[in-house]
Amino acid sequence: MLETLTTKDIAKDLKVSTRTVQRMITHRGLPALSTTCRGGFRYSVPIFAYLEWKKELFDKRKLSNAIFNLEVLKELQKEWVEWCRKGLLTGRPIGEITMQGYNYYLDYYFERLPRRYQRTPLISIDCLRHVFCSIKPEYFSTKENIYKALRSFVKYLIAKNLLSESIYAELRKLKPKRIYPPKKLHCTVDEFELLLEQAGKRYNCQSEYDVILSKTAFATVGFTGLRASELCNLRLNDVDLEKRKIFVYLGKGYKNRCVGICSRLHSCLEEYLKVRPESDPDYFFLTISSSTKEPVPFNRATLLRKLKRLSKRLNIQINTHGLRRTFATVAANAGKPINIISMALGHSNLKTTQGYLMTTQDEVVKEMQGW
Repeated sequence: MLETLTTKDIAKDLKVSTRTVQRMITHRGLPALSTTCRGGFRYSVPIFAYLEWKKELFDKRKLSNAIFNLEVLKELQKEWVEWCRKGLLTGRPIGEITMQGYNYYLDYYFERLPRRYQRTPLISIDCLRHVFCSIKPEYFSTKENIYKALRSFVKYLIAKNLLSESIYAELRKLKPKRIYPPKKLHCTVDEFELLLEQAGKRYNCQSEYDVILSKTAFATVGFTGLRASELCNLRLNDVDLEKRKIFVYLGKGYKNRCVGICSRLHSCLEEYLKVRPESDPDYFFLTISSSTKEPVPFNRATLLRKLKRLSKRLNIQINTHGLRRTFATVAANAGKPINIISMALGHSNLKTTQGYLMTTQDEVVKEMQGW
């Protein structure tokens, strides 16, 4: 026999009146069976159908209150990340490093929201304005990253029908604008030469392998313009010394490209391969773990730490991205075509490459004096 509930049972469970339950049956899709009785008819609801309907009802209520509830937004944030990684949001998958940044800055936004009433939305133009006001004007990149992360998250919420498209247009009004000039770290040619020279010398208790590894890694970025993540992801098969080229597999934006190997870099890579330890992972660059003393894949944190340590010793302000700018600047000053430099860097737009060229006013004057 099919177990059923009466309208009184449902009213007691939902803590509403029987009249409200009847409206739910007629207007809100609550499945019910009607049977005739003296004076009219009465409703009975199959218990399994009721439980399914109730779950769907509460899920809808939960989502409709999403922008007011931080816990619900945090749950949706996880799905948003998966959408971005799989390309379900824009049709194109977003890289892992980019998503890590998006995740971090969305959390940063949530942490700095103002105190509010219970029914005040967590995502609004006023909330974003408050968060931006709490950040110093010189921290433009922080504001820009928050804006990009929130804009992507709002796209996801619109796709889930949890926000109206009007808020997306409102967010554009608060797009951050740079006030202070950016701090673009880079090396001059002489500083880069000094960096490579000192990287090839042992310092304190540094091992011979560590010296060669550091010099080769810095030279690879400086002579090819590879990103730190692209350098660390290189495999043995990606470096062809015979044909003097490096294949970059799925770089930023999941794009493949090839870069050439100049004579100096060729010598560094040959020297490194002679001392590279044998290891199961076929990553090209390996470092020795301080705990297990076993070779492990090189990572961005280790590369940055090595470069910071060396640059501090030489009193040169530089980071791994600054070496990419150095590559672009040196190549441009040597008369290399900007479209070639752009392709080597993996840029889709020449304007992006132009922003990497750190030509100084003194260099402009010196060149023009020789015209």
